[in-house]
Amino acid sequence: MRLRLLSVLAASMFAALPAVCLADDAPASDAPSKVAATRQELKEQLEGSKQSRPRLPLPPPTEEELAEAKARGAAAKARPGSGGMGGGIVNNGRLRQIHIDPALLGDRNGGSREPDPTMTVDNTFKTMLFWIVSRANNCTYCQGHQEVKLAGDGVKEDTIAALDGDWSEFTPAERAAFVFTRKLTFEPNALTDADVDRLRQHYKDLQILEIIMTVSGNNGTNRWTGPLAIPQEKHRVFLTPTAEKYKSLRSLVAPLDPNATGMVCAKPASRGELESREQVEKALDAARKRTPRLPLADDAQARSVLPADWSGSGPAPQWARLLGNFPKGGKRLADAFARVETKGKLSPVLKSKIAWVGARQDRAWYALGHAKRRLNDLGLSDDQVFALDQPDFASPPAEQAALALVRKITVDPALVTDADVEAVRKHYSDSETAEVVYLATQAASFDRLTEAAGLRLEN
Repeated sequence: MRLRLLSVLAASMFAALPAVCLADDAPASDAPSKVAATRQELKEQLEGSKQSRPRLPLPPPTEEELAEAKARGAAAKARPGSGGMGGGIVNNGRLRQIHIDPALLGDRNGGSREPDPTMTVDNTFKTMLFWIVSRANNCTYCQGHQEVKLAGDGVKEDTIAALDGDWSEFTPAERAAFVFTRKLTFEPNALTDADVDRLRQHYKDLQILEIIMTVSGNNGTNRWTGPLAIPQEKHRVFLTPTAEKYKSLRSLVAPLDPNATGMVCAKPASRGELESREQVEKALDAARKRTPRLPLADDAQARSVLPADWSGSGPAPQWARLLGNFPKGGKRLADAFARVETKGKLSPVLKSKIAWVGARQDRAWYALGHAKRRLNDLGLSDDQVFALDQPDFASPPAEQAALALVRKITVDPALVTDADVEAVRKHYSDSETAEVVYLATQAASFDRLTEAAGLRLEN
């Protein structure tokens, strides 16, 4: 008997929301991607994503890039657990290298990927979680990469198909993580103690933290590749045979209208209206008193993962203590979060406003408190900070366009259109536009990580 774990959840989540779909003759710049409802349609969509037109310039690879890609492929074949990736041109990485300030990107663009001995969750299983995140966000680029990784790890086609439509084939522990992953992706604002406690029936606390770190980072990656319409690499193969039982089985993961058939329009995530200023201030005060859901490392461990030039005074922040549980993986992520505040081409004020807008849309109170402190330190009053909650707040057109894009990326990256990105490019260089998107991705990751862990706000 097929287990429909998400049927009730999906119906309740999307029933009251209008599908996002325009007339067939609407300009392409105004039309978000449709969602594949079945396994067969998904494969066709993945194949079609090779023709995607990137929203920032992505020139053909140079001879040097081709040689480097060939060398990576040879090295990957000799490395266990490469999951079929590592060879050939990777458009995601190329677009980052072309447009993102190396000082901002830091180790995110390469560097050591030495395994963290404290991390114990199976890598193939984490790829399954990434697959679910990408399906939920309708991110065809990341979806395709996870398909390749899973196949490279020896996961059978029917098992991948079951990830989408029939979770009865998986263990109770796997299903619990799948449900948690989908909720953290769609509704980070609705996560509760009970959601984490349900994982504790199957996983240790540090494994739960590893899952949260993985899913949070996956959501960030989707918000880079999807909104920028990065094309899938042409050498990947997606049109493989599909078992008859899965050909017409509708997805339990994707944001589908339950009453529609075929390729359908997306059902956006429901976050509701933004809270009033009074409600936000109460939420921030409550965050200052809460007890974290997961263990924190001591101050010395936290400082060991922070960059050497970290300028914060006093005890290490709770987010660093959370990452201090993982000496290598935590250090890489802490470095990325620290660079967001201090590196790059955009002004510190705009960077902090992006963090505020992302945290407000995600209802990530710990992250919001940090963004507010940054803005206050830069000279903005509380009135000026809360004015950012209004789409038509008094601000230069360039900033309004950037923050409008950030809002859309945060709530539903699949709904970003050519026109949204072009509105930012009218005011900013391509590298600055890429940085706006990149900062939104890092905010989405930080929001989910810190709120799922229930960190206590320090200020």
